[in-house]
Order: sequence, then C-alpha cells, then structure tokens
Amino acid sequence: MKRKGIYRPTIEDAVEISGIETLHPGGFALTRRTAEVAGIRPGMKVLDVSSGRGTQAVYYAREFGADVTGVDLAPEMVRAARALAARAGLEASVRFERGDSQALPFDDATFDIVINECAVGIPDDSQRVLDEMVRVVQPGGHIAIHESTWRKPLSPTEKEEISERYGTTPLEHTEWIAMLGRAGAEDIQSELEPWSKPENFWKVRQERDVTGPGKILTPAERIRTVWRIFSRYGPRGPFTVLRNERLFYRTVLSGSLGYGLYWGVRPGAVLPS
Repeated sequence: MKRKGIYRPTIEDAVEISGIETLHPGGFALTRRTAEVAGIRPGMKVLDVSSGRGTQAVYYAREFGADVTGVDLAPEMVRAARALAARAGLEASVRFERGDSQALPFDDATFDIVINECAVGIPDDSQRVLDEMVRVVQPGGHIAIHESTWRKPLSPTEKEEISERYGTTPLEHTEWIAMLGRAGAEDIQSELEPWSKPENFWKVRQERDVTGPGKILTPAERIRTVWRIFSRYGPRGPFTVLRNERLFYRTVLSGSLGYGLYWGVRPGAVLPS
C-alpha cells in the first residue's frame, strides 16, 4: 500500500472489514459506461483487474455476454468471487484466479479488453499496473480504468494526508492520462462528469440508493463494523476511521476530489479473437 500506516485503518480498510459489498463511485451506471466505451461485445475475452468480490466481472458476463477472467491478490476475494459466479449460474463464462495487478499472470496480448475499476491507485506502483494492463491486451484492444481524481489545486502535504486516510492515491486528470500514455496506450479519452459529482460518491450499494455521506452502511451494519474495527485495531481504531471519513467527505463536497473514467487503445492491428 502507498500509505505509511500512521492513519490506519483507512476508509478502504473499513470497507473491507465491514464485509459489505460496495461498489465504486457511480455504481453500476459507471460499470455499464465503462463496458460501453471499451466496446464489450458477446464472446469477447475481458480481464477484470483487481476484481474483488467479482461483482463487475459477473455484470460484464450477464449483461454483455463477455467471457470474463477476474484476477485479485486476496485469496478471500477470489473465493467470494467464485461463489458469486456460481450463484449467478455463470461459472462457464466467468472465472477468477489469484494474481498481482503489478505482475499479471498472463501472456502478452491475451485479452480483447482489460478493465480496472477503482483499484489502480491502491498498489505501490500504479504505473506498473497500467503497463501490465496494456501488455496483456491485444493490439487494437481497449484498456479502461476509473479512478479518484484531484479537481482543485492542493498542496503535496494535503494530497498525502488525504491519500493516506482514504487508502488509495488519487492523481490529477493530466497525470492519469500521461500514465496511460507511458504505458503505451493511444487515443486516450476521459470523462469527469457526471462521475465527479459529489452525490456519485455515495451511490455505492447495489441493493439500495445511498443519498449522502455517512449513509453507505445501515445503522446495524455500522455498529457491526465499528466492533470489528475495534477488535482489530483497538479503541483508537473506530475514532481514526471517523476522522478519516470526515476529512474525505469534506474533500469531496468541496469539489477538490472527483472521479474520472479513462480509456485508450493498445496500438497495432486488431488480432483475430
């Protein structure tokens, strides 16, 4: 992780500890838009990098007819994702395996499309993640990501503090585009609206509409999560998470932090699938 650990547990830690399935900002509307700009069609081989509990991978298979592979570093996430695919009856078209997004366990030019939803900024080397995504996509294939994006000037100290409390590393719009270019992508495009609207940061629960900060978890879920944080981090843990949340919400509501969708193409002729 990119944080020094002085603010642990971070918001990302708290989400994981909660055990509640949450989506990225924008929810399934952004997942659908990601599939659209990447050009997912039935039968295409799609790689979902840092696939988590498999929610998006299953969505691509169910809604777009794709042949999806998900990869995640955490064994418990891989197990949860496989169970989700089984419950959805999609084991034939969705599979999951363990792997590091900074060293993907696939040969060059394996996939038609490679996507990473909200997890490029979590590992130590975000550039390496993008490099690997471009490496494993076929020439002419699309790479798509969406990530937290700075929207207003902040000092390096402010950025570092927010990033450490959040648990991921936002970058400026121009930085994400430049990194995709260094990875080898061309024809890079982006959308910051409507995904940067503050209300989209709360729409992260698929089973109910979340309308504002602090409402992602139900009261019962919040109590259970506080107890889990306390059990893992001690009495200071829950207070740390609350401070982190307050700073994060202020940053979003002030317009300093938004969310962007970015996509590009690996140059070269399209290879037959």
